[in-house]
Amino acid sequence: MRMAIMGTGSLGTIIAALTTRGGYPIDCIDANVEHVKALNAGGARVVGLMDLVQPVRALTPGEMVGEYDLILYLAKTTDNESALPVIVKHLKRDGAVVCMQNGIPEDAVADVVGRFRTIGCIVGWGATYLEPGVSRLTSAPEKMEYVMGELDGQDTSRLHEIAKVLSAAGAAKTTTNLIGIRWNKLMSNTGFSGMSAVVAGTYGDVLDQPKALACAQHIFREALAICRAAGVVIEPRGGFDNRDFDFHTEKERVEKIPLYLKKMEPHRNIRTGMLYDIEAGRKPEYEAFNGTITRWGKKWKVPTPVNDQVVDIVRGMWEGRLKIDPKNLGLMELPPLPSE
Repeated sequence: MRMAIMGTGSLGTIIAALTTRGGYPIDCIDANVEHVKALNAGGARVVGLMDLVQPVRALTPGEMVGEYDLILYLAKTTDNESALPVIVKHLKRDGAVVCMQNGIPEDAVADVVGRFRTIGCIVGWGATYLEPGVSRLTSAPEKMEYVMGELDGQDTSRLHEIAKVLSAAGAAKTTTNLIGIRWNKLMSNTGFSGMSAVVAGTYGDVLDQPKALACAQHIFREALAICRAAGVVIEPRGGFDNRDFDFHTEKERVEKIPLYLKKMEPHRNIRTGMLYDIEAGRKPEYEAFNGTITRWGKKWKVPTPVNDQVVDIVRGMWEGRLKIDPKNLGLMELPPLPSE
Protein backbone atom coordinates (compact mmCIF):
# COMPACT_ATOMS: atom_id res chain seq x y z
CA MET A 1 0.00 0.00 0.00
CA ARG A 2 1.48 3.34 -1.09
CA MET A 3 0.86 5.99 1.54
CA ALA A 4 1.43 9.70 2.07
CA ILE A 5 0.80 12.41 4.62
CA MET A 6 -0.45 15.65 3.11
CA GLY A 7 0.51 18.44 5.49
CA THR A 8 3.44 17.04 7.46
CA GLY A 9 3.50 19.65 10.20
CA SER A 10 3.57 19.23 13.97
CA LEU A 11 1.37 16.12 14.08
CA GLY A 12 2.35 14.71 10.71
CA THR A 13 6.06 14.75 11.50
CA ILE A 14 5.48 12.57 14.56
CA ILE A 15 3.03 10.25 12.79
CA ALA A 16 5.50 9.81 9.92
CA ALA A 17 8.34 9.01 12.31
CA LEU A 18 6.35 6.44 14.26
CA THR A 19 4.63 4.70 11.34
CA THR A 20 7.89 4.48 9.41
CA ARG A 21 9.66 3.06 12.46
CA GLY A 22 6.80 0.58 12.82
CA GLY A 23 7.29 -0.78 9.31
CA TYR A 24 4.83 1.42 7.40
CA PRO A 25 6.90 3.85 5.30
CA ILE A 26 4.96 6.91 4.30
CA ASP A 27 5.81 9.88 2.07
CA CYS A 28 5.88 13.21 3.91
CA ILE A 29 4.29 15.88 1.71
CA ASP A 30 4.59 19.51 2.77
CA ALA A 31 4.72 22.90 1.09
CA ASN A 32 7.42 24.15 3.48
CA VAL A 33 10.57 23.60 1.42
CA GLU A 34 12.94 24.03 4.37
CA HIS A 35 10.98 21.48 6.39
CA VAL A 36 11.12 19.00 3.50
CA LYS A 37 14.88 19.50 3.16
CA ALA A 38 15.41 19.00 6.89
CA LEU A 39 13.31 15.83 6.97
CA ASN A 40 15.30 14.34 4.11
CA ALA A 41 18.67 15.41 5.52
CA GLY A 42 18.26 14.57 9.19
CA GLY A 43 15.06 12.58 9.50
CA ALA A 44 11.94 13.36 11.48
CA ARG A 45 13.02 14.44 14.96
CA VAL A 46 10.59 14.17 17.87
CA VAL A 47 11.35 15.92 21.17
CA GLY A 48 9.39 16.85 24.28
CA LEU A 49 7.60 13.87 25.80
CA MET A 50 9.29 11.55 23.29
CA ASP A 51 12.88 11.39 22.02
CA LEU A 52 13.18 9.96 18.52
CA VAL A 53 14.97 10.54 15.23
CA GLN A 54 13.63 8.53 12.29
CA PRO A 55 14.77 8.71 8.65
CA VAL A 56 11.83 9.52 6.37
CA ARG A 57 11.15 10.44 2.74
CA ALA A 58 9.81 13.96 2.22
CA LEU A 59 8.79 15.98 -0.82
CA THR A 60 6.83 19.06 -1.80
CA PRO A 61 3.42 18.78 -3.51
CA GLY A 62 5.06 19.69 -6.81
CA GLU A 63 7.43 16.74 -6.53
CA MET A 64 4.67 14.14 -6.14
CA VAL A 65 4.41 11.49 -8.86
CA GLY A 66 1.98 8.65 -9.37
CA GLU A 67 -1.01 7.72 -7.25
CA TYR A 68 -1.47 6.72 -3.62
CA ASP A 69 -3.70 4.13 -2.00
CA LEU A 70 -3.93 6.12 1.23
CA ILE A 71 -3.41 9.78 2.07
CA LEU A 72 -3.52 11.00 5.65
CA TYR A 73 -4.82 14.55 5.34
CA LEU A 74 -3.37 16.84 8.01
CA ALA A 75 -3.22 20.18 6.21
CA LYS A 76 -5.02 23.01 7.97
CA THR A 77 -8.59 23.66 6.87
CA THR A 78 -7.43 27.08 5.71
CA ASP A 79 -5.25 25.29 3.11
CA ASN A 80 -8.04 23.18 1.57
CA GLU A 81 -8.22 25.27 -1.57
CA SER A 82 -4.60 24.53 -2.49
CA ALA A 83 -4.20 21.04 -0.99
CA LEU A 84 -7.34 19.19 -2.10
CA PRO A 85 -6.75 19.54 -5.87
CA VAL A 86 -3.32 17.97 -5.37
CA ILE A 87 -4.87 15.07 -3.48
CA VAL A 88 -7.42 14.44 -6.24
CA LYS A 89 -4.62 14.32 -8.80
CA HIS A 90 -2.62 11.72 -6.84
CA LEU A 91 -5.30 9.55 -5.22
CA LYS A 92 -6.17 6.17 -6.74
CA ARG A 93 -9.74 5.67 -7.91
CA ASP A 94 -10.30 3.19 -5.08
CA GLY A 95 -7.99 5.01 -2.66
CA ALA A 96 -8.93 6.79 0.56
CA VAL A 97 -8.27 10.12 2.22
CA VAL A 98 -8.22 9.99 6.02
CA CYS A 99 -9.38 13.43 7.07
CA MET A 100 -7.49 14.22 10.31
CA GLN A 101 -8.20 17.95 10.38
CA ASN A 102 -9.82 20.00 13.10
CA GLY A 103 -13.51 20.80 13.45
CA ILE A 104 -16.03 18.84 11.40
CA PRO A 105 -14.19 18.88 8.06
CA GLU A 106 -15.34 15.76 6.23
CA ASP A 107 -18.00 17.35 4.02
CA ALA A 108 -15.56 19.88 2.57
CA VAL A 109 -13.11 17.10 1.71
CA ALA A 110 -15.81 14.77 0.36
CA ASP A 111 -17.11 17.51 -1.92
CA VAL A 112 -13.77 17.40 -3.74
CA VAL A 113 -12.55 13.79 -3.53
CA GLY A 114 -15.92 12.02 -3.21
CA ARG A 115 -17.75 10.65 -0.18
CA PHE A 116 -16.70 7.04 -0.72
CA ARG A 117 -13.03 8.03 -0.76
CA THR A 118 -13.34 10.08 2.46
CA ILE A 119 -12.79 8.69 5.95
CA GLY A 120 -12.99 10.80 9.10
CA CYS A 121 -10.47 10.53 11.91
CA ILE A 122 -9.95 12.46 15.12
CA VAL A 123 -6.43 12.82 16.52
CA GLY A 124 -6.47 12.70 20.30
CA TRP A 125 -3.11 14.27 21.13
CA GLY A 126 -1.12 17.43 20.56
CA ALA A 127 2.25 18.57 19.25
CA THR A 128 4.12 21.75 18.40
CA TYR A 129 6.19 22.44 15.29
CA LEU A 130 9.54 23.79 16.51
CA GLU A 131 11.69 24.18 13.42
CA PRO A 132 12.27 22.42 10.10
CA GLY A 133 12.42 18.69 10.77
CA VAL A 134 11.56 18.95 14.47
CA SER A 135 8.25 18.52 16.31
CA ARG A 136 7.60 18.53 20.06
CA LEU A 137 5.14 15.99 21.46
CA THR A 138 3.07 17.84 24.09
CA SER A 139 0.68 15.06 25.11
CA ALA A 140 1.61 12.03 27.18
CA PRO A 141 2.63 9.21 24.78
CA GLU A 142 0.19 6.80 26.42
CA LYS A 143 -2.62 9.25 25.60
CA MET A 144 -1.92 9.24 21.85
CA GLU A 145 -5.01 7.90 20.11
CA TYR A 146 -6.98 7.99 16.87
CA VAL A 147 -10.64 7.22 16.27
CA MET A 148 -11.82 6.85 12.68
CA GLY A 149 -15.09 6.15 10.96
CA GLU A 150 -16.87 5.98 7.62
CA LEU A 151 -19.18 8.84 6.70
CA ASP A 152 -22.12 6.42 6.39
CA GLY A 153 -21.43 4.78 9.75
CA GLN A 154 -20.48 1.39 8.32
CA ASP A 155 -17.82 -0.79 9.94
CA THR A 156 -15.59 -1.61 6.97
CA SER A 157 -12.47 -3.69 6.46
CA ARG A 158 -10.51 -0.69 5.21
CA LEU A 159 -11.06 1.07 8.52
CA HIS A 160 -9.34 -1.76 10.32
CA GLU A 161 -6.52 -1.86 7.77
CA ILE A 162 -5.85 1.84 8.33
CA ALA A 163 -6.14 1.40 12.09
CA LYS A 164 -3.38 -1.20 11.89
CA VAL A 165 -1.09 1.38 10.27
CA LEU A 166 -1.92 4.11 12.78
CA SER A 167 -1.44 1.69 15.67
CA ALA A 168 2.28 2.21 15.10
CA ALA A 169 1.74 5.81 16.23
CA GLY A 170 -0.69 5.37 19.11
CA ALA A 171 -3.91 3.58 19.98
CA ALA A 172 -6.13 3.38 16.88
CA LYS A 173 -9.83 2.62 17.13
CA THR A 174 -12.85 2.63 14.82
CA THR A 175 -16.35 3.98 15.36
CA THR A 176 -19.77 3.75 13.71
CA ASN A 177 -20.66 7.17 15.15
CA LEU A 178 -18.15 9.53 13.53
CA ILE A 179 -20.20 12.69 14.09
CA GLY A 180 -20.53 11.80 17.77
CA ILE A 181 -16.78 11.38 18.19
CA ARG A 182 -16.15 14.55 16.17
CA TRP A 183 -18.28 16.55 18.59
CA ASN A 184 -16.47 15.01 21.54
CA LYS A 185 -13.14 16.23 20.13
CA LEU A 186 -14.60 19.56 19.00
CA MET A 187 -15.63 20.41 22.56
CA SER A 188 -12.07 19.98 23.79
CA ASN A 189 -10.73 21.99 20.84
CA THR A 190 -13.16 24.85 21.25
CA GLY A 191 -12.97 24.89 25.02
CA PHE A 192 -9.23 24.64 25.42
CA SER A 193 -7.64 25.49 22.06
CA GLY A 194 -9.93 28.50 21.78
CA MET A 195 -9.19 29.64 25.32
CA SER A 196 -5.48 28.88 24.89
CA ALA A 197 -5.54 31.52 22.16
CA VAL A 198 -7.46 33.98 24.33
CA VAL A 199 -5.03 33.68 27.27
CA ALA A 200 -2.01 33.54 24.94
CA GLY A 201 -0.78 30.41 26.69
CA THR A 202 -1.13 26.67 27.11
CA TYR A 203 -4.03 24.45 28.08
CA GLY A 204 -2.42 24.45 31.52
CA ASP A 205 -2.78 28.23 31.68
CA VAL A 206 -6.48 27.78 30.97
CA LEU A 207 -6.81 25.13 33.68
CA ASP A 208 -4.93 27.25 36.23
CA GLN A 209 -6.97 30.46 35.82
CA PRO A 210 -10.48 30.26 37.31
CA LYS A 211 -12.06 32.64 34.79
CA ALA A 212 -10.42 30.96 31.80
CA LEU A 213 -11.53 27.54 33.01
CA ALA A 214 -15.06 28.85 33.57
CA CYS A 215 -15.09 30.12 29.97
CA ALA A 216 -13.98 26.68 28.74
CA GLN A 217 -16.75 25.09 30.77
CA HIS A 218 -19.35 27.39 29.24
CA ILE A 219 -18.02 26.52 25.78
CA PHE A 220 -18.63 22.84 26.56
CA ARG A 221 -22.10 23.74 27.82
CA GLU A 222 -23.02 25.58 24.61
CA ALA A 223 -21.76 22.68 22.48
CA LEU A 224 -23.74 20.16 24.52
CA ALA A 225 -26.90 22.24 24.02
CA ILE A 226 -26.33 22.21 20.25
CA CYS A 227 -25.86 18.44 20.22
CA ARG A 228 -29.15 17.97 22.05
CA ALA A 229 -30.92 20.24 19.56
CA ALA A 230 -29.31 18.57 16.53
CA GLY A 231 -29.82 15.02 17.74
CA VAL A 232 -26.09 14.27 17.86
CA VAL A 233 -25.29 11.38 20.19
CA ILE A 234 -21.90 12.26 21.67
CA GLU A 235 -19.53 9.33 21.67
CA PRO A 236 -17.57 8.73 24.89
CA ARG A 237 -13.80 8.78 24.40
CA GLY A 238 -10.77 8.28 26.58
CA GLY A 239 -12.86 7.15 29.52
CA PHE A 240 -14.97 10.31 29.51
CA ASP A 241 -18.55 10.98 28.43
CA ASN A 242 -18.78 14.69 27.66
CA ARG A 243 -22.44 14.71 28.64
CA ASP A 244 -21.20 14.38 32.22
CA PHE A 245 -19.54 17.79 31.89
CA ASP A 246 -22.82 19.69 31.57
CA PHE A 247 -24.16 21.99 34.27
CA HIS A 248 -27.14 24.26 34.85
CA THR A 249 -26.20 26.27 37.94
CA GLU A 250 -23.06 27.97 39.22
CA LYS A 251 -22.87 25.42 42.01
CA GLU A 252 -22.91 22.56 39.48
CA ARG A 253 -20.24 24.28 37.39
CA VAL A 254 -17.89 24.49 40.37
CA GLU A 255 -18.62 20.90 41.33
CA LYS A 256 -17.65 19.76 37.81
CA ILE A 257 -14.22 21.46 37.87
CA PRO A 258 -12.36 18.31 39.08
CA LEU A 259 -13.81 16.40 36.11
CA TYR A 260 -12.49 18.99 33.66
CA LEU A 261 -9.08 18.91 35.35
CA LYS A 262 -8.93 15.13 35.16
CA LYS A 263 -9.78 15.15 31.44
CA MET A 264 -7.41 17.90 30.36
CA GLU A 265 -4.43 17.64 32.75
CA PRO A 266 -2.53 15.18 30.49
CA HIS A 267 -2.66 17.83 27.75
CA ARG A 268 -1.63 20.86 29.80
CA ASN A 269 1.53 21.48 27.75
CA ILE A 270 -0.38 22.04 24.50
CA ARG A 271 -0.27 25.57 23.11
CA THR A 272 -2.89 26.07 20.44
CA GLY A 273 -1.65 26.10 16.88
CA MET A 274 -3.76 29.21 16.31
CA LEU A 275 -1.18 31.26 18.23
CA TYR A 276 1.67 29.90 16.12
CA ASP A 277 -0.31 30.65 12.97
CA ILE A 278 -0.90 34.25 13.98
CA GLU A 279 2.75 34.68 14.93
CA ALA A 280 3.80 33.27 11.55
CA GLY A 281 1.38 35.46 9.61
CA ARG A 282 -0.96 32.60 8.73
CA LYS A 283 -4.72 32.68 9.17
CA PRO A 284 -5.67 30.70 12.30
CA GLU A 285 -8.35 28.00 12.23
CA TYR A 286 -10.88 29.77 14.45
CA GLU A 287 -13.61 29.04 11.89
CA ALA A 288 -12.92 25.29 12.22
CA PHE A 289 -12.92 25.48 16.01
CA ASN A 290 -15.26 27.89 17.79
CA GLY A 291 -16.66 29.09 14.48
CA THR A 292 -18.20 25.65 13.96
CA ILE A 293 -20.04 26.03 17.26
CA THR A 294 -21.37 29.46 16.33
CA ARG A 295 -22.55 28.26 12.89
CA TRP A 296 -24.29 25.21 14.29
CA GLY A 297 -25.77 27.37 17.05
CA LYS A 298 -27.36 29.67 14.49
CA LYS A 299 -28.64 26.69 12.49
CA TRP A 300 -30.27 25.09 15.53
CA LYS A 301 -31.22 28.36 17.26
CA VAL A 302 -28.98 27.75 20.28
CA PRO A 303 -27.28 30.83 21.79
CA THR A 304 -23.47 30.61 21.82
CA PRO A 305 -22.29 33.83 23.51
CA VAL A 306 -18.99 32.50 24.87
CA ASN A 307 -17.97 30.85 21.60
CA ASP A 308 -18.94 34.02 19.75
CA GLN A 309 -16.57 36.03 21.95
CA VAL A 310 -13.69 33.63 21.36
CA VAL A 311 -14.17 33.92 17.59
CA ASP A 312 -14.20 37.72 17.84
CA ILE A 313 -11.04 37.82 19.97
CA VAL A 314 -9.02 35.40 17.82
CA ARG A 315 -10.18 37.15 14.65
CA GLY A 316 -9.13 40.43 16.25
CA MET A 317 -5.63 39.06 16.90
CA TRP A 318 -5.39 37.81 13.32
CA GLU A 319 -6.55 41.13 11.88
CA GLY A 320 -4.21 43.11 14.13
CA ARG A 321 -6.90 44.83 16.19
CA LEU A 322 -5.78 42.92 19.27
CA LYS A 323 -2.37 41.78 20.45
CA ILE A 324 -1.49 38.26 21.53
CA ASP A 325 -1.86 39.09 25.20
CA PRO A 326 -3.07 37.25 28.33
CA LYS A 327 -5.04 40.39 29.14
CA ASN A 328 -7.52 39.46 26.40
CA LEU A 329 -9.12 37.20 29.00
CA GLY A 330 -10.50 40.39 30.52
CA LEU A 331 -12.60 40.90 27.38
CA MET A 332 -14.57 37.70 28.03
CA GLU A 333 -17.96 37.99 29.70
CA LEU A 334 -19.66 34.94 31.15
CA PRO A 335 -23.44 34.55 30.91
CA PRO A 336 -25.20 34.50 34.29
CA LEU A 337 -26.26 31.22 35.86
CA PRO A 338 -28.63 30.51 38.75
CA SER A 339 -26.57 30.11 41.92
CA GLU A 340 -28.22 26.78 42.78
